[in-house]
Amino acid sequence: MILEKKRIKLRDLRLSDAGFIVENAKDKDIIKYTFVIAPPFGLKEAKGFIKKAQQEIRLKIAYEFGVELIKTKELIGTINLFNISKKNKNAEIGIWLAKNYWGKGFSDEALKLMLDFGFKKLGLKRIQARVLHKNVAAQKLMKRAGFKLEGRLRKKTFLHNQWFDDLIYGLLSSEY
Repeated sequence: MILEKKRIKLRDLRLSDAGFIVENAKDKDIIKYTFVIAPPFGLKEAKGFIKKAQQEIRLKIAYEFGVELIKTKELIGTINLFNISKKNKNAEIGIWLAKNYWGKGFSDEALKLMLDFGFKKLGLKRIQARVLHKNVAAQKLMKRAGFKLEGRLRKKTFLHNQWFDDLIYGLLSSEY
């Protein structure tokens, strides 16, 4: 499956993407707020992650896509819709990009593509994001996309030997 915008496309992950994921799993600035590629994350874990993502897409229970630059065909991160409830028509969203691509609008484009997919293609009524309270960049991204801060779960997540509050952001299809 491929979803395209001006500069990027969202595509299924390939086993050949494992090296990119492993490399970025070593970057402390990326992993400090990321649940998906938390260490230890080697080639075996990356390949397992990709195979699981491929299976979940086939089963239509989650969608983990690679974010790829159209111009260079270079993978720059991943974005996912998960915890999909068909009954309640909602899901959770998450995204991370390689550090070289921060602050260039690629996250906004990828998020827009995934929201279009979730709301228009899957018929979801609500998409939420869980953001750690110290991740200011992700909070700003969610606000730019129209998400509303709905709540704070105090000391909900223990990651890298510290406690974080989870901030819950929500966006309804009627607001999108």
